[in-house]
Amino acid sequence: MITLSLLATLASSQPTLAQDARVPMDTGWTHLRDSRVENFRGQSVIRITAGMAIKRDVSLQDGTIEFDLMVTREPSFVSVAYRMASDEDFEMTYFRPHKSALTDAVQYTPVWRGEANWQLYHGPGSTARLTFKPGEWMHVRLVLEGRRGALFVGTDTAPVLLMSLARDAKPGYFGFAVDPGRDTTGLREPLARFANLVIRKGAVQYRFPPEARPSVREGLITRWQLSPPFDAKPGPMEAIPDSALTGRTSWPEFSTEPNGVLVVGRYLPKPRGPSGVIARLVVRTPTDGFQRLHLGFSDCVTVFVNGRPVFAGDARFSNDNPRQEGVIGEHQALVWLPLKSGENEILLALTEIFGGRGLMARLEPADGARLVFAPPR
Repeated sequence: MITLSLLATLASSQPTLAQDARVPMDTGWTHLRDSRVENFRGQSVIRITAGMAIKRDVSLQDGTIEFDLMVTREPSFVSVAYRMASDEDFEMTYFRPHKSALTDAVQYTPVWRGEANWQLYHGPGSTARLTFKPGEWMHVRLVLEGRRGALFVGTDTAPVLLMSLARDAKPGYFGFAVDPGRDTTGLREPLARFANLVIRKGAVQYRFPPEARPSVREGLITRWQLSPPFDAKPGPMEAIPDSALTGRTSWPEFSTEPNGVLVVGRYLPKPRGPSGVIARLVVRTPTDGFQRLHLGFSDCVTVFVNGRPVFAGDARFSNDNPRQEGVIGEHQALVWLPLKSGENEILLALTEIFGGRGLMARLEPADGARLVFAPPR
C-alpha cells in the first residue's frame, strides 16, 4: 500500500529528439528522509530505504525515461514519480518486489494533493504482472505520450504495462521514492538502488495502440455532488451531522473518470485527521418501490435514503480477518434503495483510511420502475 507520507510491440516510430540526456546521480538531487548517494560497485547510485530523491531541474512531458533498478526481497513499494507539478501532484508507477510474479507486482496511480489512489486504479491499464530478481540490476524504460504511458523492463519489446494516465499531460519534474510500509530499524541494506538515469525529451519510441474507451453502462452515475470534508471516523454512521449537510442543494457537481469511478482526491483535499465526505444525488420515480444500486466504495460508506441509513459497508485494506485488498468495484455491494413516488435524496457518507477516496455506482431499474435522473439543484 503506497502512501505519500514518504514519499514499450517494437518501436515503430522514430524519436523526435535523438540526443540522450544522462542525468548525474550524484549532484542536483533533493533527498528526503533515508535517501542518499553512495558509491556502489564503482558507480554513483541513489539508495533509498524510506523516502524520496527529487530532481527538480529536469522537466519532461512526452519522451522516454530509462534507469536501472535494484530491489531486495523485503516488502516495499518502489516508485518513479514523473510529470511532477509539485511534491504532492504527479503521476506515479511503482513496483511491489514482495509480490513478484503476481498480477499487481507493478502499478500505476495518479497522485493529487499528496493522496495516492491505488485502490481506485487497478486491473488493465493500471496493474500488471512482473517477476523480480532481488540483488540484480533491472533495466526500466518508461515512454510517455499525451495521456498514455508504456512501461518496459529489460530487453522486452512489448510493454509490461500500458497505462491510461489520469492527469492532464503537462511538463513536470522527476523523482524516485521508496515506502517500506513499516519500521526499517535494523535494515543493513537499502530497499532500492537507482542508477544510470537517462531522460530523452520528445523521444517517443513506441507507437501506442488505439485506446479502448470503456462503454458507458446503462444506469452508470457519472456526476455527483460533493460536500466539503468533515470530521468523521471510519465506519458506519447512524446519522450525518447537521453541520455537514449545510447548503447541500448547492454543493458543486463533479464528473467521474471514464469508467465511472468518482476520485474524490482529484477535487477535494484530504484533511490530516479522520474525515468524511458526502456524495449526493436526487432520483425521481413515479411510484413507491425498491431500486437496485450496484455500489463500489473506498474505504467505508453509509447509504442514506431520504435521511434514513439503509446500508453500511467497510472495504478498507486488511491483511487478515478479513483479508481484503480494498480495491474499488461494483462487485462490492448491491443495495435495495427504498424509494417513494417523487424525488428521493440519496446521500453516501464516505470515510477513508488510505489508498484513495472513491465511489462508483450504477442504478438498475427494478419491478418495472422508470427512473428520471434528476439533476441535483
